[in-house]
Amino acid sequence: MLGDVVEHVVISGGGIAGTALALALRTAGIAVTVVEARPADHGEGAVVRLNPNGMDALRALNAHQPVIARSFPLVRTERINPDGSRMGYALGADPSSQRGLPRVMHWPVLASVLREQAVERGAVFRHGSRVVDAEVGATAALSLADGSRVDGDVLVGADGANSLVRGRINPDGPEPERLGTRTIYGYASEPGCEPPPPEVMRSYVGAKAFFAATRDSLSGGCFWFTSLRAPAPRGRDEPQGPDGLRVEMSELFAGDGTIAPTVIGNSERVLSFDDHALPSVPRWHTDRAIIIGDALHVAPPASEQGAAMALEDGVQLARCLRDHTTPAAAFAAFERMRRDRVEAVVAAGRMGTSRAHHRPLARRWRNLRTRTKRYFTWQRTPPMGGGWAYDHHIDWPESTA
Repeated sequence: MLGDVVEHVVISGGGIAGTALALALRTAGIAVTVVEARPADHGEGAVVRLNPNGMDALRALNAHQPVIARSFPLVRTERINPDGSRMGYALGADPSSQRGLPRVMHWPVLASVLREQAVERGAVFRHGSRVVDAEVGATAALSLADGSRVDGDVLVGADGANSLVRGRINPDGPEPERLGTRTIYGYASEPGCEPPPPEVMRSYVGAKAFFAATRDSLSGGCFWFTSLRAPAPRGRDEPQGPDGLRVEMSELFAGDGTIAPTVIGNSERVLSFDDHALPSVPRWHTDRAIIIGDALHVAPPASEQGAAMALEDGVQLARCLRDHTTPAAAFAAFERMRRDRVEAVVAAGRMGTSRAHHRPLARRWRNLRTRTKRYFTWQRTPPMGGGWAYDHHIDWPESTA
């Protein structure tokens, strides 16, 4: 390292944020090593909806085509009444926008596609390496469980919601807070019934919960999810594995008259996650270390922005490290660029989670407003998802200095 010029970045965490940063750093000509505890082929993770702002971040790196090839577009979402009638709908995004439509894929597939491109551009990944400590002061380094150490000019914590690096930067800082809800994801390669048409997400209104499903237009399988009230974390006596969760979900939707029981019964993958949010972190960085992705901002599933915001973080931080003469200056520029946006996205996600669990009276009032829009507004101007969150654009060549 000459002076404070960044020549080598060490990243703790090889999820979406860490891998996107590695890809962007190599695009900027900066060496990078990613340290990840899981093996490269771990295959863990749920379905990902990658919204247009996330695809825009990938286009900035010319890394979008492999993701498009391994995903399918989401053209519209629909809400279906218990009697089978369509209550409402919305387009996935503005079809005229150059940013395109949301893309849907498995989380492990997205991580794999990004990693392949990062490695092709020269990034180094150390899988199966568990981090036990991080130095975030005058030096930047990771200590590993095998006794080895990885040093760099800069350390980036992309190590998830329970980030070790965040704890070192903010010893008394906030932790992600439970929202009192739980999201269940599933996938059936052979759903056993006719799922929604390709490129459509249908949300079926049930007696106890909604059941949202979409067909994988690449394989014919069916992705699905639901959200439940969960005041307490899942106890040890509650189902943890896919078999128990499959039974629990089948019983929840029994009698609704929708495709839910059949699809759930044929699902080989069922995952349960308690929903959390991390609205704001006081200190984002030191002079040599910074946090990004879920380590920095845990967005509730209702935001549908977790993966897209992770991609934005990675690309924007790489631009700042490319353009500024010291890591501290680069980190300060990144925070100025990102803080208001990421906190607004998390806040919007929390509001969406609350709306998804309206009490019966509030739900009836919302449905009445939806029908009014359908008859008097939507016939002229179809509603579109996204708004300000989707409009974010990254100009890779433009300087951040």
